[in-house]
Parts: sequence; C-alpha cells; structure tokens
Amino acid sequence: MNIAFFIEVFYPEINGVITATLDLARNLSERGHKVILVVPYNKHIADLEWIEGIRVVKVASIPTFIYPGIKWTWPWSPKLFRTLHSEKIEILHFTGPWTLGFSAILYGKMYSRPIVQTFHTMLNEDTYLQYLVKRRTLVPIVRALSWWYFGLYIRHSDVITSPSRFAKKVLQERFPQKEIHHISNGIDVSIFKNARSFEDLQKQYPFFHRKTFLFVGRIGLEKSIDVLIQGFSRAMHRDPDIQLLLVGDGPNRREMERLVEALGVKERIRFLGKIPHQKLLTSGLIHHARGFVTASVTENQPMTVIEAICCGLPLIVPKVSSMEELSEKNALFFPPGDIDALGDRILQLAEDDTLFHELAAASHRLAERFDGERIAQQFEDLYRSAFNRKGKIS
Repeated sequence: MNIAFFIEVFYPEINGVITATLDLARNLSERGHKVILVVPYNKHIADLEWIEGIRVVKVASIPTFIYPGIKWTWPWSPKLFRTLHSEKIEILHFTGPWTLGFSAILYGKMYSRPIVQTFHTMLNEDTYLQYLVKRRTLVPIVRALSWWYFGLYIRHSDVITSPSRFAKKVLQERFPQKEIHHISNGIDVSIFKNARSFEDLQKQYPFFHRKTFLFVGRIGLEKSIDVLIQGFSRAMHRDPDIQLLLVGDGPNRREMERLVEALGVKERIRFLGKIPHQKLLTSGLIHHARGFVTASVTENQPMTVIEAICCGLPLIVPKVSSMEELSEKNALFFPPGDIDALGDRILQLAEDDTLFHELAAASHRLAERFDGERIAQQFEDLYRSAFNRKGKIS
C-alpha cells in the first residue's frame, strides 16, 4: 500500500503524536509499504527530505499563534495534491483536526481513497482550551464549539482510531454512527536495551542519585506542572534526598521556575530543557530514575509514560481513565490535583525498596504491549479492510 501521514506539528517540536506516528511510519515502511510524511514547512526543516527512507513532503505554512508549533496550511494546495497523485497514495491518515487533516479529507473525497484519523489529543480539556480563551468562564462555550469542530473531521473520516479505550468510549458516545477502533501507540522497544550505566550517567549529571524522579513532557498548562512541583515540595520537606528532574520545554517554563524558587527547592527541582529524543531514550535518565511522575489529567495515551514503562520505571500518576489503562500493578495513583496525596506517593516510592522493585518488574512485563511491529500489523489490517470497502463503494 501507499500511505500518507499528515502531521500538524513537526520538528523542531517533539511530542507524543510525532513520536508515535514516526514509529508507525517506520514499521510500515519496513513491512514493504511506501510511506510519505506530509508536514507544515518551517525553516528548521528546510533541508529535510527523508527520514530513514521515508519521504518528507513539506507544505507552505504560516504561524497560528494558537498553540506552539501548529501552523496554517492551504487545504486545497495544488502542489500537495499533485504529489499525492504522483505517489499513487491509497491511504490518507491524519493525526489532528487542522488544515493538513482537511487536505487529507479533500483528497480522499476527490479520489475515493480511505480517510483514517487517529484521535491523539484530548483537545476538549479545559487546559488546552485556555490556549484559545484566557477567561475560564468562556471555556464551556468553546468546548461545545470544539466538539462541533472535531465532528466535521470525524464525520468525514472513514475510520477513526484512538490509542486509549477511554478516548474511544468518549468518541463512541458522541459519534455513535462512526467506526472507531482502539489501537495503542507503538514504540521501538529494542532501543531501550542500549542505555548508559548509572556510573556513566552520573559523569554527565553529577547530581543524579538513587532518589531522583523524572518528568518528561511539555512545560505547559495542560501538564499540571504546578501540581507536580508543589507535590514534590511537600515530599522534599520530609525527605531531603528526594529530587525531581524535568525534561522538556514550553510556554510555562519561566513561570514554573519562579514557582520552584518561591518554594525554596531550586537545588532539588531542576529543569534540564529539551533533550533530543533518541539521546534521551539511551541517556540512562529514564532507566535509572526512581520513578516517572506526572500530574497531567489531559492525556489520551502519553508516549512519555509508555517510554517510562519500557525502561522499567514505576509510575506515579493521577487516577484517571487514561492512566489506569497503562497500569498493571506498576503504578501508584493519587486523586487528580491532590498535592498532599501526590507528596505521600512520592515518599512511599522513595523509601520503600521492595515496592520499587515490584512496580519496576511490573513495568518490564507490560512493555511488550507497545511493540511497534505488532501495532503496525494492526494498522495494516485496518488499512486493507478500509481500502477494500472503499473500492467496493467506488
């Protein structure tokens, strides 16, 4: 099959949608399919033509200022449509409800090609909507409008997939007439076998020790970094050896750095900034942390949590449906937003070695669920089914 993936946010940004889509594209390419990536142009990728044998098609774009990295593209781009036609694209798979997704829908309708959408991000959550409106009183109105907007894309897609059962259920309730499948995000599990030793890690990060916890992700409103920092501050007052490292960047980083300073924990909560993805996965930072911690309640199926699981890390996560799906006796839960409970879980994992080893072993057992080769097989079967049905319709 000839498959085109449409990715609304691309390099130099790094997020779970990019990671999951690239892994799927690589695995499908290795299985003998022709795969191309359609992405918005920006100056940082001006010379990028191929990624591991996969063609990168760049579409002219302008900034939106709505959300970091997301851009406007012209949905009716003749140049893009000529490229899709010359590549004989048979499957159009888009990853977000924006202008490139609209291009996928238009081309699919014009040439009777299957249109597949993966619902990656819970953009209807309050913290995402606050990027659009600053007044919280307007959020309910914008949420209702957002579902109407998402519906435009969902109703024109032949197949919708969701990486979590939780999001699948939400979509089925709102769009009962649509075909919705649960297929997990996938990842190359072999890369996690090549991490640096603890000793080598300490040479680069001398402050890293056995009670170091880790967060990886965007430093943005939707990740509830303020809750995370305050929870660790509570735990640190009871155990001075506990430390938190935050890997990533985002629009709220400076605000969160000020919060750390105000709480007097600047020496034990450190912002490491962005680390190139492949480098991070083999750096040892994830492998040797005491646990992976997040307070975010807006996740669908976060790739950073999956990566932590594949490194054998215990999790400390809010008790919400999307996180419960990623747990098989490998996580400690706390009520969303409960700073005291979060602090208690951090202390519990920091001080109980038996618990640490039990949770770590459970994460190791769970890792194979996310094997990218198996996920690619599931998508391949789905594409074939959709293509065969579309052929009969046309």
